[in-house]
Amino acid sequence: MFDTTVADAIAELRLGGAGRMLRSTDLPVSSIGYKCGYLNNASFTRAFSRRFGVAPTQYRAHRLAA
Repeated sequence: MFDTTVADAIAELRLGGAGRMLRSTDLPVSSIGYKCGYLNNASFTRAFSRRFGVAPTQYRAHRLAA
């Protein structure tokens, strides 16, 4: 009906929140990952990179430079 799984929808919400936090706060990337529900930095970075095509640190640096 929604063309997505529950797990994918949850991941999308988590990663969307992480992207907003990376743009609007100066919290460490690891803290953002934990706040968004990831148990370790590696799984957060892997999921974020799959979704956005860049690592969280690169995403933040690119957004701040723009």
